Amino acid sequence: MTVGFQGEPGAFSEEAASALFGDRVETRGYADFDALVAAVDGGAVAVGLLPCENSIHGQIARAYDLLYAHPAVHVIDETVHRIVQNLIGVPGARLEGIRRIESHPVALEQCRRFLSGLGGVEAAAAADTAGAVREVVGRGDAAVGAIGPAASAARYGGEILAAAIQDEDANFTRFFVVSAAGDRPRRRLGRALAALVLPHRPGSLHAALGAFAQRGLNLRALLARPLPGRPFEYIFYAELDCPERGEVDALRAEIEGEMRILGWY
Repeated sequence: MTVGFQGEPGAFSEEAASALFGDRVETRGYADFDALVAAVDGGAVAVGLLPCENSIHGQIARAYDLLYAHPAVHVIDETVHRIVQNLIGVPGARLEGIRRIESHPVALEQCRRFLSGLGGVEAAAAADTAGAVREVVGRGDAAVGAIGPAASAARYGGEILAAAIQDEDANFTRFFVVSAAGDRPRRRLGRALAALVLPHRPGSLHAALGAFAQRGLNLRALLARPLPGRPFEYIFYAELDCPERGEVDALRAEIEGEMRILGWY
């Protein structure tokens, strides 16, 4: 089985794939979330690990938008991976000499306190953490560092200048395991993800949430995102504790508007 992830080899997503599926699984990196989900949809990889939430940064909205845009792709499992961010430079670089730091925007967000304490250092967005490390080490500029996993420093020949620099020690990213081979769960965790497109009038969201409550379904998370083609109207992504598939299927008849199941896992 081939597992797709976003980023370069050595990325946190690849670490999470190996932790979930075992070290012998074949992994394949993609430049961005869009390319990853397209590869899953097209059958280039059996499953993909799509980061959906970080305990510091919050929900990763693009992941949900892509699931809605690719109806054949479903969430079939999830995994949580601890994230330890490190400042990595070229061999011989010194922390006090760093003037620019590159990394994925979410990684930069996770290290705001560390970055603000440096003073006079530019933070620049990159496509992913491991890729930023590879680029920085390859350029050989001692004034430029990257934030990323320790494994990427070892892989690309970088040197860790500051370890565990994330704002909180309890820094975890949750990943959806997504597949286009049907919607049967890989494991039964008792959860469901639904996309709701409701009538644009007062009370429609209240009525939908009331239907969840009447069935005793706990709402784990709710995310509002712009609805394509309908300015200032929204899709609501609702993640539920839902031990039985029949419960979430029955909700479709009770909720006015569109309710699409994006995953049952």
